Amino acid sequence: MYDDDMPVEGWMGQGWAPGGTDALTQKECAFLSLPPELFFASELFQGQYVRRRVRVRDYPIQSTCAHRTLHYTGVRLDQFDQDVFLACAARFPRQKSSAPCTRKMDLRGLAREVLKRAGTTDRRRVAESLRRLESGRIKIRDGRFTCYLQPIQKALFDDKAGFCLIELNPEMLISLQRLDNLQGFVRERFQLPKVSMDRWLHGVMHYSDRICIPFSGLPALSGNAQAVPVQVEESVNRLRTSVSLYRLSLGEGGLEISRQARAGGERR
Repeated sequence: MYDDDMPVEGWMGQGWAPGGTDALTQKECAFLSLPPELFFASELFQGQYVRRRVRVRDYPIQSTCAHRTLHYTGVRLDQFDQDVFLACAARFPRQKSSAPCTRKMDLRGLAREVLKRAGTTDRRRVAESLRRLESGRIKIRDGRFTCYLQPIQKALFDDKAGFCLIELNPEMLISLQRLDNLQGFVRERFQLPKVSMDRWLHGVMHYSDRICIPFSGLPALSGNAQAVPVQVEESVNRLRTSVSLYRLSLGEGGLEISRQARAGGERR
């Protein structure tokens, strides 16, 4: 099933209500509980700020998730697109079901949060990113089930008023909201230097399960060919001056993510 074929109420709306004839099975529900590392500890949002955009079809995305595969079709996304996606996500209430939710966004406010300025060019860059997020298609498989989704399901722009109505993919939003304080995570991210690997590593620290990523695998996993040990160490050192690296450290073999509890509560 493609998103465009879904009933407007979403997975759990008409025809998908618990107890109904077509209610989701336990295995289907488990599959749709998407691991956040698929999106935020992977090369879906490349660990760089891209100047020349590339369009791909059915591109295999590397991630730290061992029990799902992800393929992407569309214009490749980078850390700027992740900035925009997170700024939008932080404006949504906690998602309790797969029913879609829409929020009105002020392009000027989004641009100011993401770019620290809100001129005409800045607002246009944010709008272009929103369109990339809406046009991209993601395919997720686990050996039995296949799910097709897009980061932004709908986007309505009011060019005169400078506003847009955004409907985020509810499964991706639920995945993001596994953090107790998503808004705090996003605020912390935007306080970091605008260095792509710093922000990518910050996301990996929050959203990846316990893992050791070999240095040799970081360029492919991050989507950044410059993610060599020296550059990664510089990023970690910069992060250390800004945030608590409670889960992230550098070992002899690579980047280590621990299971330690995070500040403010356990990761769910």
